[in-house]
Amino acid sequence: MQPTSLNFAAFLIISLVIYYIIPKRIQNYWLTLINLFYVSSFGLLGVVYLFVVSLVVYILGLRLSKTKRKKQNSELLIAIVVLATGLVIFKYYKLIFPFFHFSWLAPVGISFYTFKAISYCIEVAKKRMDAETSYLNCWLYLSFFPVFTAGPINRPKSFFIQLKRQRPWKTSRIESGLIRTALGCFEKVVIADNLLILVDSIYFQWQEASGGLLWIAMILYSFQIYLDFDAYSNMAIGISKCFGFKIEENFKTPYLAESISEFWRRWHISLSSWLRDYIYIPLGGNRKGTIKKYRNLIVVFLISGLWHGASWSFVLWGLFHGFLQIFEQIIHLSKKASNSIIRFLKIILNFVLITISWVFFKITDVKQALAILQKALFFPSFKLNLDLFKISPKELSIALFFILIIVILDLLRNHFDMIKWFRKRNFVFRFLIYILLFSSFLILGVYGTGYDANQFIYIQF
Repeated sequence: MQPTSLNFAAFLIISLVIYYIIPKRIQNYWLTLINLFYVSSFGLLGVVYLFVVSLVVYILGLRLSKTKRKKQNSELLIAIVVLATGLVIFKYYKLIFPFFHFSWLAPVGISFYTFKAISYCIEVAKKRMDAETSYLNCWLYLSFFPVFTAGPINRPKSFFIQLKRQRPWKTSRIESGLIRTALGCFEKVVIADNLLILVDSIYFQWQEASGGLLWIAMILYSFQIYLDFDAYSNMAIGISKCFGFKIEENFKTPYLAESISEFWRRWHISLSSWLRDYIYIPLGGNRKGTIKKYRNLIVVFLISGLWHGASWSFVLWGLFHGFLQIFEQIIHLSKKASNSIIRFLKIILNFVLITISWVFFKITDVKQALAILQKALFFPSFKLNLDLFKISPKELSIALFFILIIVILDLLRNHFDMIKWFRKRNFVFRFLIYILLFSSFLILGVYGTGYDANQFIYIQF
């Protein structure tokens, strides 16, 4: 069930109405049924596997809470291996056993809720939170439908605290949540999916494309993947807010970063902070010398690449980011620039490097990805033979216009909360913006020429 579909909209409205009509003491039971219905929409395998994982997490949590300090690390290691094994079997068997010819479909959201399960076990083992005595709460944490398919990877302690509080109807909170959800839907349907049409038109015939046209496709894809994932995060955070839950932010204008390290503090924040807290710091972080710090960075980004998919292209993508961070630290490029011109140039350079890295994200065939980069970098002909790719100048102009709007909005929201600002405007202004967004959603989105409802990119991970 796609979050931008009419079926999902009906599901969300019905779920919310009943959620606030029923007595507050049984809201969690209704939320359990909602989550079960949503997870089951992706197939029976996903439901069965999630029941098994949540039961294992529940049992491991209780066991780890009673483990003595001497056996803590060994018990925790066993718990992590048990939880990671399922992820490896479903996602990485092709990479590990390339000669096996059987196949199966990995349960939707497995990468996200496996990391959530591991973080819960670590937090309990380290005595930073109490183990849950209710299996239902463990199920709710792992299956919470707004963040189930593509994150953010919300932390257990905060979620369980909110789960045990009353969550009454608050008009201001519901309105704020719906605005955030509508913004995400607009980003996805109106902009990201229309950018995808242009990107695919060029990438599918990359041999005929000039170097300049490939650069256009690469830049368009940079914004497409950003808007696609930011859209899902906005919808997830907005829907969670409607149900009374505050979920961690996942993006903070990442393309305004001056370095790769700053980019990862702004991009997919829930994943980068998870990797920092549960892998980088336990490995020693930057506390055990420069060489080990660099080693730890490579390990973290290697895991980040593999987490995204069982392909050598994702491994190269992760290593590329890891080595860029090391290089930045060696030449002290990661430090903030005081001069505005230097800061601008650093942002542009950083965006170019990130755009290059996204080629390995889009094209999972390493040889093809390298061939595209070779053509873009070393054969920079700027002939834009758009007719060959069935792209009109008008379509490209509209795409670039939307990108310009996104850049301006990112510059603005880099300095203040635009949702709060919007909610303070008068009703007439807000109503006109709602009409504009809805009209764009219909004309450029679901009823636009050539529109095809594409699933969110990060759902596949």
